[in-house]
Amino acid sequence: MRGDDRARVVLTPIATPLPLTFVGLLLASTVLSGLELGWIPKSQVHETGWVLIAVPIPLQLVAAVFGFHGRSASAATGSSVLAAAWLGTALALINAHPGEPVPSQATAMLAFGVGAALLVPALSDAHGGSLLPAGVLAFAACRFVLTGITGLTHSGGLKTATGVVGCAVAAAALYAALALEVEGSRSRGMLPTFRGVDSRRGLTAPLDEQVVALENEAGVRKNL
Repeated sequence: MRGDDRARVVLTPIATPLPLTFVGLLLASTVLSGLELGWIPKSQVHETGWVLIAVPIPLQLVAAVFGFHGRSASAATGSSVLAAAWLGTALALINAHPGEPVPSQATAMLAFGVGAALLVPALSDAHGGSLLPAGVLAFAACRFVLTGITGLTHSGGLKTATGVVGCAVAAAALYAALALEVEGSRSRGMLPTFRGVDSRRGLTAPLDEQVVALENEAGVRKNL
C-alpha cells in the first residue's frame, strides 16, 4: 500500500457448511434410490419431485452461499452443482407423463454433466484439502454417471444397481456430515476426515500464519 491507501479485511467466523452439503446429498440420494429400487411407487413420481424441491434443494443452496463466504470449494461449487441437479431432476419428475421411463433421456444427459462437474470440487479438495469431502463428491459423481447410463438404456438391472449405489452414497454422505460436524463443534476430529497437511494446519495453525496470504485471495486482490 502507498501513502494512506489502505484496505480493511474483516474476518467473520462461520460454521462449516460442509455437513449441510452432505445432509442434502443424503436426503436426495435416499429419495431417488427409493424411486429406483421400487420402494416409492411409480404413481408417486410427481410427489418425489416435489420432495426434492422442498427439502434437499434449500439445504444445498444455504450450504452453497456459506461455502462461497467461507471459501470452501466442496461446499460452494459442490452444493451449487447438486442443487441445480436436484432441481432439474425434480422438474423432470413433476412433468413426467404416466408410463414414461424414469429417468428420461434429458435427465440422463444432465446426470452425465453433473457427474463431470462434481469432479471439479472433488479434485480441488483432494489436493491439499480433506479427502473425505473429495471422496464423497467423487462417489456421488459415479452415481450420476450410472443414472445417465440408466436413462439412456432403460435397463431394469442397471436401474436397481444405481439405486443400490445411491444408498451407498447416502451412507457415505451421512458419515461425512457426522464427522465434519463433530470436528467443527469440538475443534478436533473424533472421526477420521482424512485431511491433508495444509487442511490440518488450518485447524491448528496460529491465525497470523493462516492469513499471511490473504491479500492475494479472490475478493481482496484487484482481479478475481
